[in-house]
Amino acid sequence: MRSAASAAVTLGAGALGGGAFALLGLPAAWISGSLVACIGLALAGVRIVLPEWLRFLAFVVLGTSMGTMLTPETFARAATWPVSMACLGASVLGTMAGATLFLTRIAGWSRETAFWASAPGAFGTVVAMAADTSADLRQVAFAQTLRLFLLVAALPNVLAALGLTAGGVPPPPHISTLGEIVVLIVVCTGAALLAARLKLPGGLILGALAGSAVLHATSLSTAVLPSGLLIPAFVVLGASVGVRFIGTSLTTIRAYVLASLGAFLVAVAISTLFAVLAAWLTGDDLGKLVTAFAPGALEAMTALGFAMGYDPAFMSAHHLFRFAGLSVALPVAARPMFAAAEEAGRDHTQ
Repeated sequence: MRSAASAAVTLGAGALGGGAFALLGLPAAWISGSLVACIGLALAGVRIVLPEWLRFLAFVVLGTSMGTMLTPETFARAATWPVSMACLGASVLGTMAGATLFLTRIAGWSRETAFWASAPGAFGTVVAMAADTSADLRQVAFAQTLRLFLLVAALPNVLAALGLTAGGVPPPPHISTLGEIVVLIVVCTGAALLAARLKLPGGLILGALAGSAVLHATSLSTAVLPSGLLIPAFVVLGASVGVRFIGTSLTTIRAYVLASLGAFLVAVAISTLFAVLAAWLTGDDLGKLVTAFAPGALEAMTALGFAMGYDPAFMSAHHLFRFAGLSVALPVAARPMFAAAEEAGRDHTQ
């Protein structure tokens, strides 16, 4: 009963926060408003809980809705993706180098802590890898969480102020029958469960997206979900990021916020420069590229781009590319890098 009450408080606060942001006309209001409200509760010491089954349902709904927007024209535009992905790869290297340099030289963090804290996204993977090193996990987790919070809460508003948003999720093109919707959800739920079982990155949301995309690309289905289902899913997504702040005290925030904020600004500045380069090379929309290059979690950033009205196939492909690259490159790069540093340190002391 206590957990159910806490979950109700969490969702209620998220809905109120999202509704307030929506009334203000802010972009991606239901995600960012829910996030801010839930973080407020967490910092106030209120017990907030988000049941895993609710997160599962929200991600299936979001992935399914994204897949219904994929058309043959979407895939025809994929010819320019290798160029933007090459720029994204360079962006990841640049953001990590810049943020690591800031955290070590300016903030005084250890080299290993700064390295893992600067990884752009892949929170769970990064923390798991950092746990086997001498890095300070509190600093790593806080820097990663603060960066995701700032991206979800601030990025849509900054882009809107610059006139770069796409206008939000378009309304469904038609009304589907209950039977069509049930078949679509059943197939997409199965695809999401399969992707999660295979431990694919972002498996729930990307599995549902893939299932929906296959049905619509092959004309096996023309069903679309009612737009009313998206709002609860966006609220849950925002709350799922907010619960990461459980147990975070104001003392911890004061100790780490300036260093983490500085590293975030450095990373965003570098990723934006590469997004501008990609926009110049491909002629693609700058706002879409800035969002695709944003150094945040795969599921959250893919859904955020969708809420802002950007091509979900483009978003998911680029964030998945970054996640997969990090998962492979980080352990490969970290071992020789820190082994060489330790060797140099021993030589210096001798």
